[in-house]
Amino acid sequence: MDPITAAFGLACIAAGGGAGFWLKKADERLTGVSETALVLQQAQAAHFTHLNTEVATLQHQVNEMTNLVSALRATNPEMHGAILAHEIITAFESTQPGDQTPVRQALSALESLVSPISTEASVGDESLLSATSASLLGRLLAAFDGRATTPTELGLNPVAAHKLGHASLLLARFDWAESCFGIAYQSSPGNANILEALEHIALLKGDDEVRRHWLEARMTVHPDQPDLLRSHAHLLAKLGDAEAERDVLRLEALGVDTAADRSLLSGLRARAGSRSEALEAIEQALAEDPHQAADWLSYAQLLDEEGEAGKAHNAVERCLELDRQSGEAWGLLAQLLSPHANRAKEALKAATHAVALDAGGTDLVFLKSDLQQAEGLVTAAEETLEKALLKNPANAELRARMAGRKLLEGDLEPAQKLLDETPFGIDHALLHVVEGRLHLALCDRARDGTGQTDAVLLADAVASFEGALKMDRELGVAWLGLARTKRLLNNLEGASEDIDRAMRLLPPQDPSASAEAALLAIEHNDLSTATKHIDAADVHGNAVTVAYVRGNIALQRAEFEDALGHYTSALNQGPNHIRARMNRCSVLMALNQPKKALDDAQILVDLAPSLVLARLRRSEALMQLGEWGQARDDLKMALEESPHHYQALTKLASCYMALERPERAEAPLNEAIRLQPNYAPAWHQRGMMYLDINRNENALDDFQATVRCDGSHFDARLRIAAIFHQSERFDQAEQAWRAVLAIDADHVVARTRLAECEVQLLKN
Repeated sequence: MDPITAAFGLACIAAGGGAGFWLKKADERLTGVSETALVLQQAQAAHFTHLNTEVATLQHQVNEMTNLVSALRATNPEMHGAILAHEIITAFESTQPGDQTPVRQALSALESLVSPISTEASVGDESLLSATSASLLGRLLAAFDGRATTPTELGLNPVAAHKLGHASLLLARFDWAESCFGIAYQSSPGNANILEALEHIALLKGDDEVRRHWLEARMTVHPDQPDLLRSHAHLLAKLGDAEAERDVLRLEALGVDTAADRSLLSGLRARAGSRSEALEAIEQALAEDPHQAADWLSYAQLLDEEGEAGKAHNAVERCLELDRQSGEAWGLLAQLLSPHANRAKEALKAATHAVALDAGGTDLVFLKSDLQQAEGLVTAAEETLEKALLKNPANAELRARMAGRKLLEGDLEPAQKLLDETPFGIDHALLHVVEGRLHLALCDRARDGTGQTDAVLLADAVASFEGALKMDRELGVAWLGLARTKRLLNNLEGASEDIDRAMRLLPPQDPSASAEAALLAIEHNDLSTATKHIDAADVHGNAVTVAYVRGNIALQRAEFEDALGHYTSALNQGPNHIRARMNRCSVLMALNQPKKALDDAQILVDLAPSLVLARLRRSEALMQLGEWGQARDDLKMALEESPHHYQALTKLASCYMALERPERAEAPLNEAIRLQPNYAPAWHQRGMMYLDINRNENALDDFQATVRCDGSHFDARLRIAAIFHQSERFDQAEQAWRAVLAIDADHVVARTRLAECEVQLLKN
C-alpha cells in the first residue's frame, strides 16, 4: 500500500470517528431538552390548575359582593339613590346633551336621594340630608342646569317635588326649591308646609312682595296664629303699609299682645304721622314693662322727632342703662350731642361705640369722621372712613360718599381710585352719580369754551347720571347732576325740566338745587329769579357756591366791583374753585387790572395744566400787558390741544399783528372764519389785517361781514364809514356815518364826517 492510500484511509477513519462522536453528543443534548420541556409542561399544568382555582374563588367572592351590594341597595334607599346618582352623573359626562336616556334615569336617582325626607319636615332643617347625599344631589342639579333641564321638564310627581324642594332649600338652590314647591303647591294649595317653605324662600331672597303673598296665604289657613300675625305686621310696617296696625289690633283682640306689639303699634302710628298716639302707646308699653331697652329706644326716637331733645336724651340714657350694647342707642346719643360744641367729646365717644357695634350705617360712620375732624383728628377721621370701607368693600353708598367728599376737596385722583376699586358686581345709583360729578370736575379742568370739545367731555357725565336714574328714578341728586350737565351743553329747556324734578325730590334744606336753579336763571338772563334762588340756598348753603353764584349775578349786571368781591370771597374759602378763579380773572381784566388777572391765570394753569381756557385767560392778560410773544406761545399751546378753537385762532392773529407779522395772521384768521363763519371778531381782525397791508377793499368786505354777524359792532361801522369817506364814496359814507351815530349819537368824528359828506353831496 502506497503512503498516499494509507494516509487517505486514516483520514476517512478519523472523519468517521469525529462524525460519530458529534452525533452522540447531539443525541445527548436532544434528550436533555426533551426532559426539560416535559418538566416545564408539568409545571405549567400545575400553575394553570392553581390559577383556575383562584379565579373560581374570586368569582365566587365577586358574586357574593354583588349580591351584598344589591341587598344593601334594596334595603337602603338612600344608599341606592347615592350610587344611582353617581352612575347618572357619570352617564351625563359621557353622553351628548340631546340624549334623553340619562335624564329619564336621573328621575329615579333624585327620588331615591330625597326619599328619606318627610313632606312634613321642618323648613330649613339642616339634618334632612347626609353630607354625601347633599354633595351628590348638588352635582346632579348642576348637571341638569348644564342641560337646561328644569324640574317641570323632569316630570316630578308632587310628593317627590315636595321632598326635592326641601333638599334644594338646604342646598340654597332657591330656583329649584321654588319650582319644586310650586309643583307641589299646584297639587296641594292649602298645604301649610309648602306655604311656609315658599314664604321662607321669599324671605331668604329678600323679595318682600312675594313673601307678603305667601304669608297672607298661610294666614288663610291659620288666620289667628299669633306668630303669623306678628310677622305680617312687621312685614307690612317695613313696606310702609298702614294695614300693619290691623294685625296688631287683632293680637290685642285675641288677648295675646305683648309690650313689643304695643311698641310696634307705637312705631306704626308715628310713621303715619300720629306721633301723639304713638307716644301714648309707647308710654303705656313702658309703664307695663319699663325694662325693655328697645322700647326706651323707640321712645327716644319719637321724642327726637318731636323736637324734645332733652327728653330724648334722658330716654336714650335709660336705654343704655338696660343695654350697653345697643348700637342704635349709641348712634342716637351721638346725633343728639353732636350739635353742642361743648359736648363734642361725648358725642365722639358715643359715635365710636355705635360704629363699633355696626349701628347707624354709613351716616354714623361719617358722623364719627366729622366729629374727629372737628376735634382736629384729621388723620383719625380719614382712617375711620378707610377702615369702614376695608371692613365692607361692597358698601357702595359708603364708597360713593367717600369719593364725593374727595371731589368736594378737589382730590380728583383719589376719588377716581375709589370708584375704580369698586368690587366686581357691586353697583349703586350713587356710584353713578359720583362718577358723573367726577366727569363734570374733569370737564371743568379741560374745557376750551367751544361747544364741540365740551360736548365730548360731557357725554360721559350724561351717561353716568342717566345710569343712576335707570336704577332709581327718584334720586334727586342724579336729576340735579343731569340738569347741570344739560346747562353746560346749553340745553336750557331740558335743564329746566330736570332741575324742577330735582327740587321736588331733594329735601328743602339741601342748597345745591337752589344754587343750580340760580345758575340756570342766569343763563335765561332772569337775574331776579336767580337772586331769589341763591337767597334760598344761602340759608343752608355752601358759602363757596353761594359767593360764586352771587358773583355771576353781579357779573351779568356788569357790576364788576361787586362781582370781584364775591369771587374773592369764594376763593378765600375754596382756593381750588376753578370757575370762580376763571371768572375773577375776566373781571380783573374788565377792571383794567391785568397784572392781578395774570396771577389768577397762572394759578389756573398750575391747578389744571390741561385747561385750555386757563391758557386763554393767561394769554389775554399778557396781551393786555403788551407781552405779545408770551401770549402767542400760550395760544399756540392751547391750539395744540384744541385746533378747532376759533377764538384762540383770532387772538393768535392779533398777536402776529402786534408783532408786526401780518403775513402770518391771515392763515389763522381764515381757519377761524371757516370754523365759525358767524364769529364777528375774526372778520373784524382780518379786516384790520387787510387795512394794515393796504388792501382796503378786502378790509371793507370783512368789516361789512363783521356788521352782518354783529350789528352793534361799533369799531367795524367806524372802519366802514372811514373807508367809504377816504375813497370819496360820499353817498355810501353818509349812510355809514349815520349808522355810527345810531349807536353813539355824540360821536364827534362821525358828526364831523357826516357834515362833510352832506356838503360834498350838495356840490354834486
